[in-house]
Amino acid sequence: MRNRGIWIGGIACLLLLAGCGNNSADEDLKPTPVVSDQAESMVPATETPEEQPAETDEGTAGGEIKLNRLDNVFGFADEAGERLITIPIDSGAELANPEQFDTAIGNGGELIEIEYVRHQEANDQDTNRQTINNFNNMAGYLYKVKNGTLLSNKSYLLARKDVVSKGFLIALTNTGNGEDFRADADTVKRIEALKKRKVASSSILSESAQEKIALFVFEREGDDMLASIAYMNGDKVLFKDFPATYNETGTWRVDGGDDPGLFEVLFLAHSDEGLLLGLAWAGAEGENLFVLQEADGALQDTNLLSNRYWAP
Repeated sequence: MRNRGIWIGGIACLLLLAGCGNNSADEDLKPTPVVSDQAESMVPATETPEEQPAETDEGTAGGEIKLNRLDNVFGFADEAGERLITIPIDSGAELANPEQFDTAIGNGGELIEIEYVRHQEANDQDTNRQTINNFNNMAGYLYKVKNGTLLSNKSYLLARKDVVSKGFLIALTNTGNGEDFRADADTVKRIEALKKRKVASSSILSESAQEKIALFVFEREGDDMLASIAYMNGDKVLFKDFPATYNETGTWRVDGGDDPGLFEVLFLAHSDEGLLLGLAWAGAEGENLFVLQEADGALQDTNLLSNRYWAP
């Protein structure tokens, strides 16, 4: 049995990413683990709800998420998609006012209404894995679904009442990885021109009527490897780069070879500080969860991040 706390902190790159010996570039690949001083900011006192956009027949008429009102709280669904449990925080801090969380956001921007049930203590069957097989044994805050259905074993960002509304989120259709979802030739040429590097493979992860979110893996140059998430909307392209040093057994992820792993879009949203893109990045031993923010013409890291460990 592994110690979850140690995994999230000191040896996260050993378990989730290619070995720590790759070089300093690998440090850019993983979100920085949650630390205790973030935990205090994660649990503010009861907030006064802000005025929400007017409703229309098609839902909320638009608006922006206040980035500083989002909490660094992620969870995942049980096998039936009827319950959700929060992923433990590295600091071990308790979640203040857990009953205030009433929304789970994931699967390309779905909003699922949830209701707090209780805090679940870990038992002697706990395997320190954040998976559906260990759902009833691990410690965390339990929620039940009030409206909708969660996707089994999928991860979600939790939000407090009135922080996120439907109109804040950009309606997306999640597609997936693989040859059936490759970017078209014109898009590939455009990305190659912008990055000045040949594309080896591509996948359209999610799309709306005007926007696309894609993963591009570029051709190897010596031992230099590069994968990028790209947000595309007309002439606007925002990148989040994941550089790495080639490793035969795991360049980006443990036991992943030269495949960066599976990316899934949790949501795309308007905020008062630019676009927000929530992503899940899965590999053989676990999943990183993080929210990127539009800044300085690119997609930058925020303090909204977590991870799950599920290796056997």
